[in-house]
Formats: sequence, structure tokens, C-alpha cells
Amino acid sequence: MVTQYGIKYAVNLITAHFGDLVAKVCECLLRRGPLTLQAIVRSTELTSSQVKNSLLVLIQHNCVQAFILDQTGEHGDGAKQSTQYIALFDNIIQRWRFPKFLTMVSKKLDKQCVELLEGLLQHGRLTLKQMFDRAKSGQNEGDDVVQEAFVKLLNAHFIERCPASEPVLTNPTKEEEAARKRAAKSGKILEVQETLEQRVVEAAMPTEALRFLFATETEPTADGGKDKSNSSSVTPGEKRKHDAIESEAESGDTDEQVVLWRANIDEFIRHLRHKACIENVRARFDDGAVIVFGAMLEATRSAEKKVKTENSVPLSLSSIYEEVIKSEEGRNITFDRVRASLVQLSCPPFVKATNESYSVDFKKIIELAQHEEVESIVLKRYGRDAYRMFRLLSNSGHLLETDKVTIL
Repeated sequence: MVTQYGIKYAVNLITAHFGDLVAKVCECLLRRGPLTLQAIVRSTELTSSQVKNSLLVLIQHNCVQAFILDQTGEHGDGAKQSTQYIALFDNIIQRWRFPKFLTMVSKKLDKQCVELLEGLLQHGRLTLKQMFDRAKSGQNEGDDVVQEAFVKLLNAHFIERCPASEPVLTNPTKEEEAARKRAAKSGKILEVQETLEQRVVEAAMPTEALRFLFATETEPTADGGKDKSNSSSVTPGEKRKHDAIESEAESGDTDEQVVLWRANIDEFIRHLRHKACIENVRARFDDGAVIVFGAMLEATRSAEKKVKTENSVPLSLSSIYEEVIKSEEGRNITFDRVRASLVQLSCPPFVKATNESYSVDFKKIIELAQHEEVESIVLKRYGRDAYRMFRLLSNSGHLLETDKVTIL
């Protein structure tokens, strides 16, 4: 749930970047939730043209997502469809981190990659042709240089294809909802109910086969056409990706003037999250444990489908050791030292061991870091006595009698 403070902060960001008019439309969506165009016009008292232009700006910069809500009648009558717009709070709030994203790329990749990403962050969404044109008008860089930088960013998952413009979202039927509730009660499903924003984002997201796929025209074929099977994709050679290329070639979606690209905010947040976890481990353990922990994050990074993953996929001790010795600093670490580091990391349980497999407990690490941050604020604002009381209450996890607190 978004707090009032969060909404205020998001609106201030939009105001600073796009002005009062766009911010008014954005605030309306943040406060009232998904709305149709007509509902936004009524709520903001702006003209239809003003609202449309504001929505176009917000969609261009990945702050709003349009979707079609498919509502089937209760008595089996025809489905009712309406286009609605929802503000993407997480995308809006991450805009202040754009300079950090550029710094991250400058450390991992090269100058051309930074310039390409900067253009995407500035303009929201661009086709490859628009990226070529920007580079030519700037420093007269050739198409090959831009394409090489583009592929580097794509392989690192720092950029991705834009989502569908208007995905169709259907409400679960009564039978599906009843089945889900029965499964939850029986313990077969243990999950947090997805928010509407999460459902819309998931529905709009391209499939994994297409999300990071970049098909390039290469040598002409026997029939005089262009061969697009030689694609520059993240994992070339997979049949499903070649099928996706062929499908897109038929529809013309591989045209560099058609396919839109944007910065992959999730990947940047994942990198920042991993960095914060490593720093948290560094503050508590020795260098060996930090190297082992970092190797676990690197080995499981590609398997993280969501930013807020609570646990990494499990790894065997052998798999962890293989990842550790890939790095220069890890080549001097022995197998037994890796095992000892995993024991260290299990208390506090930053790493969980189950059936000879080990996984990173992101939830525990983040909760502990947040808890310590709150304790630090209490200490600075209210002094050591208040800090000791707060620590006692938070560690106990239940209500305490006043006498037990005051004896401190």
C-alpha cells in the first residue's frame, strides 16, 4: 500500500520532471487508482486534450500503463471492455536513482553504453533507429558502435523491450477464485495477494523469449531476403528464440523503426539490492564469507524473476565452490573454507541450509538492515535509554509489562 508521503514524493518528482499539468493527472491516478480517460477528465477538471497529452508523456516515460479490463457479465452475457490507466508508483519513485544507474553502467561497461542508457532514461522509450540518430547528431558515432553498445546493455539486461501498449486483464471467474481460496486453506498455496499494479505489469511484460531479444539483419539468403536467424540475443541457439524471431519477422516487429526499448529498472534495483546485502554481510563477517556470499548472488542472479525475491534458488556446496573460484580473489579459498563460511553465514541466518543445499535469505537480511536503521534513528533522536527500551521491545516480539521496561 502506498502511503500519503509516498504519493507526495512521487508527485513532486513528476512535477520537477514534467510540470504541473502532467503531475496533476499523475496524482489523480495515484490517489484514486485505475481510471478511464473520461473519469480522469472529470476528476482533474482538465480538457480531454490536456489529459490525453499528459497520459502520453507518462506512458512514454514508463510512469503509467494503459490496460483493457475485460469484465464478463455475471449471467454469461457479453464481456464489457474498457481502457483504463494505472500509475506505476515503483517506476515513478525510482526516477531519483537515475544518476546511480548511470554510475553503475560506467563502472561495468564503457562510455558508449553510458551515453546510450542516458538517452533512454532521458526520453523514456526509443527505437534503435532513434538511438542511431541521436548518436550521429551528438558525436558522429557510427551505427556499428551504437549497436555494439546496445548489445552490451542488452546482454547485461540493463535494457529491455517495452511492454505491450494495452494488455487485456481479466478478472478471475468465481470458480477460479473459489479454487484458489480452497488451495490456500489447504496449505497448497502460500502467497501474498498480487496488487492490481503487479497484475497489469505482469500482463504487459513480453515473454522471456522476447524481452531481451535483438534480431539483426545479416547476409542475404538464397531467395534474396535478409537472414534474421543470426540474432544478437542473450542466449543464442535456443529454439524458442529462433521461433520468436521468425514470428516477428512475419509481422515486421523486428524493424529497427518499430520495436521500442527502455531501461530495465528491475535489473538496476536488483544490482543495488545485491550490493546492499553484500555490504551488510561485510559489516559482520570476514572477507572469505563476503566472497562466498557474493559468489552465491552471482550464481543465482539469472534465476531471480522478481526484484523482491525472498530467497535465492538453492545451490549445492560444489556449485558454490565452482562459482567462488571463478573470481581472482576466490581462487585461494579452499573447499573447506567455503563450507566454514556457509556455517558463519547461517548465524544470523543470511544463508539457509536445506538438504545439503544453500540459499540466500534476502528477506532476513533486508529486515535486519531495516531494523538496525530504525534503531540508529531512535538512538540519535531520543538517546541511549530510549534506544535500549526500543531494542528490548523489538527483540522480545511481544508486549512487556511497564515494570520490566522501566527497570532498564
